[in-house]
Formats: sequence, C-alpha cells, structure tokens
Amino acid sequence: MFFADELFGIVYSMISCPFCGSSSVKKNGVDKKEVITKSGNKVYRVQKYRCTLMHIFRKNVPFSFSDSFIEYVVYVYLRCLSLNTTVDIIRATYEKEVLNKQQVLDFIELVADALPTLNDVDSLFVPRRSGFIALDGVWFSYNDEEIVLLVAFDPVSFDVIAAHWEKDETGEGYEKLLVDVVNKLGALEIKGAYGDGDNGLIFSLKKLVPHVPFQLCVVHKEIRMGQFVPIKSMHLSKQFTPQQKHEIKEFQFLFREVIYAKTKDESSNALKRLKQYIKFNPNNRFIKAYNSLERNFAYTLTHFDHPHMERDNNLLECFNGILKPRLNLMKSFKKQENLDRYLKLFLLEFRFRPLKESRFKERRGATPLEAGDVYLPKYYNFLTFLRERFKLTFQPKNT
Repeated sequence: MFFADELFGIVYSMISCPFCGSSSVKKNGVDKKEVITKSGNKVYRVQKYRCTLMHIFRKNVPFSFSDSFIEYVVYVYLRCLSLNTTVDIIRATYEKEVLNKQQVLDFIELVADALPTLNDVDSLFVPRRSGFIALDGVWFSYNDEEIVLLVAFDPVSFDVIAAHWEKDETGEGYEKLLVDVVNKLGALEIKGAYGDGDNGLIFSLKKLVPHVPFQLCVVHKEIRMGQFVPIKSMHLSKQFTPQQKHEIKEFQFLFREVIYAKTKDESSNALKRLKQYIKFNPNNRFIKAYNSLERNFAYTLTHFDHPHMERDNNLLECFNGILKPRLNLMKSFKKQENLDRYLKLFLLEFRFRPLKESRFKERRGATPLEAGDVYLPKYYNFLTFLRERFKLTFQPKNT
C-alpha cells in the first residue's frame, strides 16, 4: 500500500484548511483510495487533516485512474475507433466493469489537452526534411457543416509539417498554412512543391515562395477525371452499351497518355490527340474531364524541367487511409475545442504510425518520423512515449 503523497512525490511543508484558511492543522487518520493502473489496481493511503475549527479534509487525493491506464484506453480507441469496442476490450482485459463510454471520452480530452503540439515534437526530435512540400485539403463533416483540413507534408517521409482546419479551401487558408511551413523550413530551403491545382494554393505559392517550382500531381488529375467519367462503375453498370464502354476505355487510354508521357512534347501532343478525340466524340463527361485536365495543365509538366521532382506525389493512399476514418468521427461534434483536440491527437498518431500500406518499399513499416531519421523504440505506445519524453501527466487538474 502506498501513501498518495508518495504517488505524486510531494512533501508537505505547510498545509492550510480549504474551508477556513487556517494553517493550524493536525493529521487525522487516513483513508484508502483504489487507483486503476495498466497493470492492475493499487491502493493508496490518503492522509486526512483536521483544523482547529474541526474541519476535516484531504489533500491531493489521487484520481481513480493512473496515467498508464488512461493512455492505454486512448490507444485502444485510436486503433479501433469505436467507443463501444474500446469499452468491451477494457472490460475483457480486466474482467470487470472498469469504465463506460463517457469516461473514454473524458480520457481522450485529458490526453489531447496534455499532449505536445506538432511544433513541440519538431523541436524535440528535429526530423530531417527533404526540402520538398506537398499540400492537400481533406474535407470532412463537423457540426452539420463541411470543413477542410489543410495539411503540408514532407513528400519523402510523409511526415506532417503543418496543418490547420478552415471552413473553405481558400487562398487565405493556404497562405496561413504556407506561412507556418516557411517559418519552420525557411523560404530558401524549399526546393519544390506539390499539390492538386487549387487556384488558392497556386496563388499563395506565387505570393510567398515565387522561386519554388510547383508540380501539379497527375494522380489528382486522374482521380478528378474519374469523377466525371465512370471508369470503375462502367464494368458493373448495365446502362452503358458496349460501344459506350469502348469509348470510355479509349478516353481513359488517351487521358493517361497525356499525364504519364515520357517527355514534355509527348504530353503536349497527347493533349492535342485527346482534344481531337472529343471533337469527334462530343460526350459531356469527356468534355468536363478534358477541361479539368487543361486547367493549369502547364503545372503537370514541371517535373520535366526539374528532374529532381516527380510527376506525382500521391499522399492520398496513406493520409486518407489513416486519417479519413478518424475525421469522419467528428460529424457529430458540437464544440470547436473537441474538434481541435481530436485533430491534434489524430495528427500526432499519424506521425508515429507505421505506413504499412505504402507503395514505396523504403517507407513501408516505418513511421513518418522514422523516415525523417528520428530514432523510435521498436515496440511502444506513442502516448506513453510522449508522456515520458515531455514529462506530462494526464490527471485532471482538480485532483
């Protein structure tokens, strides 16, 4: 059995009564307090005190749950993304009624509030940066409205450099994001940028870092084409005739010739062939897809003039695969502070999560931070790791 004082490492030099303020107090026996930890229950003795006016009180009564237990519960939640499943796993692990869904939510708030910011993590670990940046906006629902998370990545490590949410994907939002990036990396250290061709993004890049070459990711162009032309659904759909399916396949082939050409001239000539094809096959879907491709087309060619850049930087595979399901959890949130908490928690988790699905073999199995030459333990709970490195506590402030 432990004294609660020992739990917190506190030595009392002067104690006053919380009711009357009197500093004339004496010890008045002890209470027992059970605390649930990750390894099981521990019982602490809590010293009681009595002042001259006979007020009896206790000091520094420990919270019913330890830091190790709280971070374990939140870690389980981050892996299953379900309050019910989290509660079931914890109950099965401890073989008793340990906590409920509201307590899981309370734990998430405690952990998110205490965790370091993205900038704090950068300052401590100093991840290596490639000098290239990739910028993207991911839409999700929150409090019955659509908002966008604007994110700047390092395209080599996939690590998050900066992020914030906006109510619209505007130039002002991207400018704010780029200011954060420039402050971290330095404008002259940025070698190139990738993005999806949003006009606000391009305008912000020209304004803040006009010397930086911009490559419009061709994978985004192909995804955008698929929003107009039913490439995937046509195989199962009965509404298209064999001739229509053939034309769709032809259009897709010509479209891919443009964006995956081996030289700038080949790409430009392929664009002319695609335009000619539409002239003889004036399908409204094809016209919309072509117009989308032609818009800011010159930026799809940047990599030909800058061999150190790729034609695409498809971050959607790792980012959407991990963060999108988490962002979808926010649709019922009402308070902005909860939105900020969860975004902070999810982005930190992303930085410490191995990229198992990455199509880049050198990144597979490594976290974004490890890909940036940050040494991390082989097996660990990132919440425990951060708590210990930053000397944090997840205990409520009023305990």
